[in-house]
Amino acid sequence: MSKVLLAICAVAALFACSADTSRAFNRDIPPNAVIVDVRTAEEFASGHFPGAINIPHDRIVEGLTASSVSPSTPLVLYCRSGNRSGTAEATLRSAGFSQLQNGGDLHTLLAVHRQTMVTPGTAAPQS
Repeated sequence: MSKVLLAICAVAALFACSADTSRAFNRDIPPNAVIVDVRTAEEFASGHFPGAINIPHDRIVEGLTASSVSPSTPLVLYCRSGNRSGTAEATLRSAGFSQLQNGGDLHTLLAVHRQTMVTPGTAAPQS
């Protein structure tokens, strides 16, 4: 009985992915992309995608401008569920940013791109 329940949960998890999150399965991260974690600083400190920078979604335009990121720079945005990264994507589009990818949630983004989360005390993997 538990194997059936596990299978049902796995199928439900696949269908629970938002459209933006499921796109991560078919999209590569451009080599020159800036990967932006739009979660809080505390969430970022608990673990993040290798090489990602942290700019909370509610300060995304100001943060990228302060970091001298051009509106034509490819950006991959992610958060905990894909919701805040979707909000950040819409905000950036309205501010003139053009090369945006909502990577969805951190754990899916890590799995799809076969990466390991960077946490305090661990070094980012060398390419």
